[in-house]
Amino acid sequence: MRAVHALLSLAAVLSFSTAASARNGGLYFEFAPGYGNFMTDEVFVAQDKLGQSSFSPGLKFGLNLFGWAGAEATFAGHFWDIGSDPGGGGYVGAVGRITPLEVLTFVIPSTVELPSLQGPVNWHNRPFDLGFSMGGGYTIIGEDFAYQGAYFQWGFDFKYFITPNFALGFDLPFRHTMYTPFRYTDYNNAIGFCTDGGSITGGQISAAQGESACTGRAPDALFFAPALTITGNFDFGI
Repeated sequence: MRAVHALLSLAAVLSFSTAASARNGGLYFEFAPGYGNFMTDEVFVAQDKLGQSSFSPGLKFGLNLFGWAGAEATFAGHFWDIGSDPGGGGYVGAVGRITPLEVLTFVIPSTVELPSLQGPVNWHNRPFDLGFSMGGGYTIIGEDFAYQGAYFQWGFDFKYFITPNFALGFDLPFRHTMYTPFRYTDYNNAIGFCTDGGSITGGQISAAQGESACTGRAPDALFFAPALTITGNFDFGI
């Protein structure tokens, strides 16, 4: 019975809510639960164990500039336990977001209508949007061994606005890591080894020494984390 009441309430909200236009400017908060695919054969987080793929939640705070572009602050992580200490990684950064569908407003006549939950709308007032984003930030990953550095991100996302304040969609971000060529063996005391790809070079040194002493190639990794997105939107209505 509770489920029936919930469905009826949702139907009422959708029936009487104003049209959900993706082009409107607004601030939004987004939760993005997904699965992070950590692809590497060089990032060893424990003895003979590479960084793992795992559940990857994400949070975003963004600004939509009237359907043309926007910007987001992003926070994401992934976590695992492979038999020693629990491990995982974190990503903090920002991206610029371009939403090119708005340009079709100048091509598609206003008389052409699209179906929506609130009735037919023209392209300018469509309830969906497609985005392309690019940016970067800081990342850290570890378990018994740890790495830190920058990352570069690009990706695609899709949002469908059920109401002006609520949207569902998906996100496909690709994060290319740019770790420093230094592997921490004791992160708290900032000591470890220089690396050349996945290999250790030389003896144990401090992280401060590693800034100048580690000249090898940093270990390579790609983090791809497809996710569902649940967005709460504060619509400017303009």
